[in-house]
Amino acid sequence: MKELLSFILFFGFCTAKGQITIDGCQEKAKANYPLIKQYDLIAKSSDYTISNANKAYLPQLSITGIGGYIFNGLPEFSVPGSTPGEKNKAQFIGIAQINQTIWDGGAIRTQKDIAKSAAEVEKSSVDVSLYSIRERVNQVFFGILLIDEQNKQLDILYDELKLGQKKVRLSKENGLAYTSDVDEVKAEMLNLEQKKIEFNYTRKGYVQMLSYLTGQQLDENVKLEKPIMVETVNNLSNNRPELSLYANQVKLIESRSSLNEVSLMPKVGLIGAGILIEPGVNFGPSKFNGFALAGLSVSWSTTGLYKNRNNKELDKIEIDKINNQQDTFLFNNKLQLAQANNEIEKQKAIIAKDEEIVKLKGNIKKSYQLMYDNGICAMNDLLSSMNKENEAIGNQAFHNVQLQMSIYNYKTISGN
Repeated sequence: MKELLSFILFFGFCTAKGQITIDGCQEKAKANYPLIKQYDLIAKSSDYTISNANKAYLPQLSITGIGGYIFNGLPEFSVPGSTPGEKNKAQFIGIAQINQTIWDGGAIRTQKDIAKSAAEVEKSSVDVSLYSIRERVNQVFFGILLIDEQNKQLDILYDELKLGQKKVRLSKENGLAYTSDVDEVKAEMLNLEQKKIEFNYTRKGYVQMLSYLTGQQLDENVKLEKPIMVETVNNLSNNRPELSLYANQVKLIESRSSLNEVSLMPKVGLIGAGILIEPGVNFGPSKFNGFALAGLSVSWSTTGLYKNRNNKELDKIEIDKINNQQDTFLFNNKLQLAQANNEIEKQKAIIAKDEEIVKLKGNIKKSYQLMYDNGICAMNDLLSSMNKENEAIGNQAFHNVQLQMSIYNYKTISGN
């Protein structure tokens, strides 16, 4: 039942009109990548860290027990004229202290902010690592689409040659064609069959790679849906995960810098302490066994004053480093986007000529077909014109897929 449910979810998620989409495959590849488990681990780690910080408000109890042999003993006093009691060389001293924080200068709140910011940095880092999967899926997905277009044109040409083969055989039987003409058509058909075998094995390898990336077993004849062509990509904003990583890194440094302010604040709390001495200290008519006290505690350390200015400068330097990394990334990213946009424009310019080339190659083939039918040209010339027309049609389909791939490459570079 579990396996069946998993298959149904995948099939419904990755398919549209019975075909697998590139967006569905990218989501599946991301979910299948082992690094995805880091999200859950980061969330759990953050929860535990915050929970530990909250526990700082709980009463803190410390107990110390000291037992041993006293060589000289503790001082004792006796009433004049009385006989001192026998001294016990074995002594035990117990010390207990309990502290309850009332105000810690914002330390706990800052620690929780730091834990949350650190978790966001870790998640952003995972986002950056996972984003590279999109490019892999793009390459494999569009590789399959390119092979499918090539195979489609081979099938069209093969059917045309098969029909021509029947005509040539009939002409040969009527003494209007040579045996070599039949052989040339047959040889060309075998050549196409060879190309089909090569393409099919290459496609099989790509489908296996896509299966591995998505974690789902795909049939080698699986159909992929072509992405919807968009008119322009110039209005896309930059949503790369690296930008969120840099922003979260700055936020983490700002959270940590709050500790500088916390270190300047006094700490206020309640304190209780008790001391037990066994056997006690003899003070003549009375015996001292221990005491207890409770009250308000205030502590303040001047250490933060000496380091505060330097720590602020260090935090500023760290933020400047991150901003420099972001500027460098944006500079390189802008160059990549310019190259990707240039590739899109190039593909559009090439496609604009494809239709005219296909039309001209079709007219040339018709002319050779007419000449062959009238015995003016050889079969080899006709086959050559048929191959050139098929090549032009194949190039047109190839360029269309390349344009789609260039557009998706631009979207990937820009984080969309």
